[in-house]
Amino acid sequence: MKVNIGSIRELRGSSVRFQGEQAIESLNEVEELGLKLNGPARIEGKVTNTGEGFLVEANLSFTYEANCSRCLEPFQTTQNLQIKEEFVPNYNQVEDDSVFTFQGDIIDLEDCINEQVILALPMKFLCDADCRGICPMCGINLNQRQCECTVQDIDPRLEKLRSLLPTEGGGSNGKPNK
Repeated sequence: MKVNIGSIRELRGSSVRFQGEQAIESLNEVEELGLKLNGPARIEGKVTNTGEGFLVEANLSFTYEANCSRCLEPFQTTQNLQIKEEFVPNYNQVEDDSVFTFQGDIIDLEDCINEQVILALPMKFLCDADCRGICPMCGINLNQRQCECTVQDIDPRLEKLRSLLPTEGGGSNGKPNK
């Protein structure tokens, strides 16, 4: 998405509003994420002339489908985020990667939007924060029904120590019950 700032280029403190849609191409290249975008991202905001550069403040929303990391069921969600980024003219020779640059009277928001979308994605995709996942023994989705499996949480590296424990009795002090 491109925003024309020609009307506020010389007017410090003035701003111009914009809205539109932007396809997020960077996520199509990252197939291992296992998500599918449902259409382009929608963006609405304003660009303000700060004197040294242009401040972009915008609301961005996009919808995607993914498989839950716990129960493996597909789900769809919409993510809303706020963008606040500084753009400076390219002739300032900025070597800082934390600011975006532009040339002429057009600010191209594509890189900024792609970066913000990738940073907003969760590390694990969950259908619900309370998702119970699948049973490690039988594979049943525990969100749909409970299984009869008994799961013992023991570290496999410590399994050999189990043979040192008595199978019956034993008090809290480590001595057998009488």
